[in-house]
Amino acid sequence: MQGPVEAPTPQALADLVARCSQIARYAVQLTEAEENRIAALASGILAARGVLELEEIDASRLPVRQGRIRHWALTGGDLSDLMTPPMKHLHGTLALDEHEQIKILSRRTWRGAWRLVTLWRDGVHGCTARDVMEYLARLAGEAQRRAPAAARKLLERSQAIAATKELSPTGPRGRAD
Repeated sequence: MQGPVEAPTPQALADLVARCSQIARYAVQLTEAEENRIAALASGILAARGVLELEEIDASRLPVRQGRIRHWALTGGDLSDLMTPPMKHLHGTLALDEHEQIKILSRRTWRGAWRLVTLWRDGVHGCTARDVMEYLARLAGEAQRRAPAAARKLLERSQAIAATKELSPTGPRGRAD
């Protein structure tokens, strides 16, 4: 025989429901704010893809519909040391497309092509918004760290072009008949 069961009063139950509703609403608002921040970081990383030396994913390695637009790998290669533990445990590759969308490439064929391309949203493939935001923030920091060296390389190229100006003809080029 069991002892008496205490049941909450209707008012206590209504208070609990109200608190849980507030918590759920706040969680949704936080996720929305994180996704907005991720979109801003993705935009910046797309602009910094040359500085980060992101590897472009060959269109033949993507499903036909996805192969129509350019994609860059955000994980692997030189960026492996920046990867957070959740990114290291991702079963696939985190990628950025030319429309500033974060995608997860998964289910490789035996030839190395990706079978499945999933647009990232909070929780897809176990990647939370916090995990993706932390990793993209690391990438943005690395881009900022690498930017001066990239600018120096461009300056050197510019100076090399300027140094050869005297070797170029000054007038319009004619045909050599």
